[in-house]
Amino acid sequence: PQPLAIGTLQWGSTRFDNGFINPHGNIDDSVAKEILCELRDGGVTLFDTAEGYGGGTSEKRLGLCVREVYKNKEALLMTKFLPVPWRVTHASFENALRASLKKMGVECCPIYLLHTPVHWRPIEFWVEAAAMCKRKGLLKAFGLSNCDASQVRRAHKAGLQYGVPVVVNQVMYNLLDYHSPKLRAMEAACRETGIKIIAYSPIGQGLLTETLTRESFKKNRPVRMMRLSWDDVQPLRCQIRVLAEKYGKTMAQVAINWCIQHDTIPLVGCRSVTQARDSLGALHWSLSPSDVESLDQVALKRSTLESPRWRRALFVCLASVVMVVCRAMAWLGMYA
Repeated sequence: PQPLAIGTLQWGSTRFDNGFINPHGNIDDSVAKEILCELRDGGVTLFDTAEGYGGGTSEKRLGLCVREVYKNKEALLMTKFLPVPWRVTHASFENALRASLKKMGVECCPIYLLHTPVHWRPIEFWVEAAAMCKRKGLLKAFGLSNCDASQVRRAHKAGLQYGVPVVVNQVMYNLLDYHSPKLRAMEAACRETGIKIIAYSPIGQGLLTETLTRESFKKNRPVRMMRLSWDDVQPLRCQIRVLAEKYGKTMAQVAINWCIQHDTIPLVGCRSVTQARDSLGALHWSLSPSDVESLDQVALKRSTLESPRWRRALFVCLASVVMVVCRAMAWLGMYA
C-alpha cells in the first residue's frame, strides 16, 4: 500500500452539495469509478469519508464504487462519527456507526474516527463506546480527528484501558502550520503513543500550488482561517517552486512528498482523474533530507489546533445543520 489517503468530502450527491460544497458541480459515479481505477492501479488503498459528507451520500458512493473497482483487492475505508450536541449515549455512537456501515455496504469499519473532540462528553467516553462496538465486531480500530497532544494521550490511555486500538489522528498538517507549537506537541504525542498522523490539506487547499493567483488567494478558506497575507506565503512558495523544478515535479507533489518525509500519511481530495494522477506523482520518490530541511526552515506556524474552542464548536453546529439538511434532501430524493 502507498502512503497516501484519498478524501471524499466532495463526493456527496445531494443538491446541497451541488454548488455549495462543490462549486464546480457534483461528480457522477462514472467519474468516481475512473478516479478509483487510477488510484487502484497506483497502489492506493486508504479512503476517507464521513457521515457528515453529503448527509451520508459520500459514504454510500464510496462503498458502492470501491466494491465495483477494487473487487477482491484490499481497500480500507475510514469514516467518522460527528459528536453533535444531541448525541450523548454509547448507543448513539453505535447507531451512527451501524448507519455508516449500511451506507458503505460493509459489516465492519477498519477505522472509525471521532470527527472532532468538541463535546461535553469527555473523549474517554467515546473511546469506551468504540471498544463496545469493537467487541460486537462493528469496527477494528478507533481514530481521532483534530485532537491536540493532551487529547491524543488521553485517548491512547483510554484505548489501552477499554481494549480498542487508537491508531490515527487526522489533522491539518502542512507547510503552512509546521512550526505551530501545538502541532509539534501533537506530533510528539503521536510518536510517543504510536498513533499515525493523517495529514489533511497537504497543499493548503491550493495555496501551495502553481495555480494560485492573487484573486484565488483572497477566496481561499485557509487564508481567512489563518489570517494570512500574500507576502506571508511567498518565501515558502518560492522554495517549493525551486524544488519542483529540481525534481521535475509539480509544487503540489513536492508539498505532498514533504508530508510523507515527515512520516505522515497525506490525505488529498480527488474529484477528477487528473487530480488523482497528480497526487500519485508524489509517490515513488523522495525529497533529500537537506531539501526537506530547506522547506522546514521557511514553513509557517498557523495551525488550526491554535483555534479557540468556540470555533470548533461552531464547526460542529454548522456540520450538524448540514448533515440534517442533506439527510432531509436525501430522504426527499433531492439528489443532483
